[in-house]
Amino acid sequence: MDLNALAKRTISNNIKVMGTTEDYRIGRVVEGIRRAERVLDNRDARSPGNPEFEKIREKILGFSPVWITMEQAVSVIRQAQIVAVGQRVCRVLHPESPETQSVFLDELAGVMAEAGKAGIVTAEMAEEVLNRQMRHRFIASMVSGRYLELCAVHSPDCIFCKAERVGIRCFDRNTDLPI
Repeated sequence: MDLNALAKRTISNNIKVMGTTEDYRIGRVVEGIRRAERVLDNRDARSPGNPEFEKIREKILGFSPVWITMEQAVSVIRQAQIVAVGQRVCRVLHPESPETQSVFLDELAGVMAEAGKAGIVTAEMAEEVLNRQMRHRFIASMVSGRYLELCAVHSPDCIFCKAERVGIRCFDRNTDLPI
C-alpha cells in the first residue's frame, strides 16, 4: 500500500473535517479526542442519527487512519524531509497507559518540535524507536492532507480502535488487522 496514493484517493472526501498541523500545535486534537471518548463511552450518545455522534464519526473518518506494517512505516520515514519523535498524542489523556512514541513527519514534525511536544531526529533514530515498539501495531493518520503521524498503538486507549469497537468503520477493510 502506497500511503501517498491512498492520501490522494481519500483527501477530497475528508478535507472539511481533517485534522491539521495547527490542531496538533495548539492542543485542539487532544480536546477533540477527549470529546470523542466522552461520546463513544456513552451508550445513549452512540445512536446513529445523534448529531454529536455523527460529528464525532465525521472527525474520526477525516483522519483516514490505516494500519501499516513496520516496513511501510520505515518507507514513509525515509521519504520524509523532517522527522520527529514524541509521546503518543492521546497519552496525555491516559498517563497510566504504556509509554509508546509516535513518529511525526514533515510539517507536523516541525510543528510538534516547535511546540516542544517532540524532538527532531534522523530517520535512522526514528526507525530505532519503532523497532523498540515492535510488539505494538502502527497506525498512520492523515493530517493536513498527508499521512504525517505514525503511532505505536495502545488499543485500549486509541480513539480509532474505540471507534471501531462501537461500530464506526474507520479503517480500510483491505488493509487493516483485527483489533
